[in-house]
Amino acid sequence: MSAAAPALRGRLSRSPACWLLAIVLLVGALAPAVANGVPLAVRDRGAWSFPALAEAFGRPSAAPDGGGWRRWLAAPRADDVAVWMPLVPHDPLATEASAAGAGPSAAHWLGCDAAGRDLLARVVHGARGVVAVAAPAVLLAALLGVWLGALAGLRRGVVEAVVLRLVELVACLPLLLFLLFASAWCGGSATALRVTLVALLWPAFARVVRGELLALAEQEFVRTARGLGLSHGRVFWRHVLPQLRGQVATTAAFALAAAVVGESTLSFLGLGPNGASPTWGALLRDGAAAAPLGAWRPLLVPATALVALVVACHRVAERCQPDAAGARA
Repeated sequence: MSAAAPALRGRLSRSPACWLLAIVLLVGALAPAVANGVPLAVRDRGAWSFPALAEAFGRPSAAPDGGGWRRWLAAPRADDVAVWMPLVPHDPLATEASAAGAGPSAAHWLGCDAAGRDLLARVVHGARGVVAVAAPAVLLAALLGVWLGALAGLRRGVVEAVVLRLVELVACLPLLLFLLFASAWCGGSATALRVTLVALLWPAFARVVRGELLALAEQEFVRTARGLGLSHGRVFWRHVLPQLRGQVATTAAFALAAAVVGESTLSFLGLGPNGASPTWGALLRDGAAAAPLGAWRPLLVPATALVALVVACHRVAERCQPDAAGARA
């Protein structure tokens, strides 16, 4: 049994970058429950409701009086009504004229933009682009690339030649240029952006898996498994793939960084996925427009979040690389 998996888990568990990446993914997935102008939980006359969590799963709920939450929260409440607000009790789209351009305070931890929108709430919701677009695209690209790389390395012959020609063809396509083309063609569809990222990112996984398969083909444990009559697929999934976790994870971390930068660039240019939630690229565009007027915070806050995530991805990739001595223990 390979010792690579426990070693990989140990390296990742000790990495602050890995924890930062996990927090960003978790916050992006539960953004409406982390930053929202509606309550996290409400107990009204013994009946419980969880409006923010409902919004996180795409099921908006109305206030107990059937109206809007902002009006209900501003009205006096009876003693048997309890409200628990999210960690950041601000809607990313709600404007507050009195707080326009305000600096950090107890009410707005990172301040507000020129329209009076809370910057922290907008950055939190901007992380949803990582969860909704970049992460699923990388996951699907990894599945497709590992499968095609395994076919090329195990079947050889015509199958290998076809996969290699596809890898060479896709490698000729610049990531950002093709993303711009796909976005202009498909009109800012999030699904089209995911499919495009999958089509551009899978060759990296296929190359890694095929190369490692060729290197492992003559290893003693592989020859023994084949001598026992195991099929190519069983040898790969049960004996070879566990040896490749570090290489695949390294490729996935680099691919996630590229996908995040690509999605943010499209949003910065106004060609990103259409949606009500702000994205980090859109926040950078708004901040860049306000920076010449001396308002640097709306630009620095999303830029810091984006740079921190990309650096974290690269640090995780470094952690995932197997040690030279124990790569094939």
